[in-house]
Amino acid sequence: MAKSAFVLAATQSGCGKTTFAIGLMAALRRQGLLVQPYKVGPDYIDPMYHRAACGRASRNLDAFMLPEETLRYLYARSAAAADVAVVEGVMGLYDGLRPDSIEASSAHISQLLGAPVRLLVNARGMSLSLAALINGFCAFAQQKSGRPLQVAGVLLNNIKSKMSFQYAKNIIERECGLPVFGWLPSRPEFALSERHLGLYCSGEVSDLQQKMDLLAAEITANCDLPALLAATECAAQPPLTAPALPEPLAAPVRIGLAQDAAFNFYYQDSLDLLVELGAELVPFSPLKDTQLPPDLAGLFLGGGYPELHLPELAANQSLLADLRSRLLAGLPCYAECGGFIYLGRSMTMQGERYPLADVFPFDFAMTDSLQHFGYMQAEIAPGTPLTYGESQPLAVRGHEFHYTQRQEVAEPDWSACYQVHKPTAPGRSWQEGWQVQNTLGAYPHFNFWAQPQAAKNFLQLAADWQRQGVMM
Repeated sequence: MAKSAFVLAATQSGCGKTTFAIGLMAALRRQGLLVQPYKVGPDYIDPMYHRAACGRASRNLDAFMLPEETLRYLYARSAAAADVAVVEGVMGLYDGLRPDSIEASSAHISQLLGAPVRLLVNARGMSLSLAALINGFCAFAQQKSGRPLQVAGVLLNNIKSKMSFQYAKNIIERECGLPVFGWLPSRPEFALSERHLGLYCSGEVSDLQQKMDLLAAEITANCDLPALLAATECAAQPPLTAPALPEPLAAPVRIGLAQDAAFNFYYQDSLDLLVELGAELVPFSPLKDTQLPPDLAGLFLGGGYPELHLPELAANQSLLADLRSRLLAGLPCYAECGGFIYLGRSMTMQGERYPLADVFPFDFAMTDSLQHFGYMQAEIAPGTPLTYGESQPLAVRGHEFHYTQRQEVAEPDWSACYQVHKPTAPGRSWQEGWQVQNTLGAYPHFNFWAQPQAAKNFLQLAADWQRQGVMM
């Protein structure tokens, strides 16, 4: 288990949580520590920044999608060799699945892991009010959940000067009885640019290394890192029992993994699970490669930003033709969100239509507003790549977050594979998920640890298809 661990949570979105998190991670790493990063909730982009700061894959901790024991196990497994585990929270400290519960919030994750909270506060425009705000946040967990929350100290953002910090620190430590470990000033050089789905991906930020160096230097100068780590030392924990998993395949199968600037939304734990169950993941680029990798038994097309790369994707006709040919010949494929769009007939962006793989008889278009947002649960019908061999529907928890819209087609025999339910809106449901041959595409994103059998079913289909000798 990590020697120190904490949840970096904030009072609200917009406090500079990700900026502070990557600066803190980078500063700790520059001190020679092995830092294991985490992100609360269904976020793909913040973990990219974590990886850049720590040199290690970040893991998602999602208390809605994952059973509690699975979440604890995955956390303990990935933190085992680390010196410090840093968990970046989501939104405000208590914001989670529902407005009347702390379920799936940063506070909930802190309670599940026994990792104390470092509360990040945007201190601009406050003095004594800081104490009222912080005391309220500390007391609310007991009131709302009946369980206390360990807040091990405070960090301040948007402080004007060292003198301003000392003034705020004196107030908080006197009125709240909590240590204040440090601060960051408000500087334009720290800013991370955003667009419709959140921050730009880390690989698109040309000066990211310089930003991280600057942040690490500021945090090292303005934060008491030894005291911060000492206050979050972890007690020895008994080893956790691994969740029961399906038997892995007898022999590995090669699964092509779309991975480039257009397709990069994957949960690292999901990819690791596929490998544990028998996948040999073979990365390829829909932007650059002219053919799929050879000897594939299946494909996994994740989400990402295909809408930002439509000219290049549409121009790569050689790969589109190869992809369409193989999928229509039966190559098993699972496609999420952006990957699903890529397999449609076309996508329209800013009035221009771009032809795509034409596996699904759908056209897609960008809209000005979110079409679906938040957690969901899908009941997946038998007979799909994720329910191969099942006689009953399989329940899988996931989430959706997209601005694009699928255009309906008038095909009376075309039926959906998912019945989707919204956990925060009882009675609200819709149909999702479409299948052509052995290709399943849909908007929802899943973490396979939510339902490991779905991952095994997909790999088993790939193995059986390969065994039939129809590989291309």
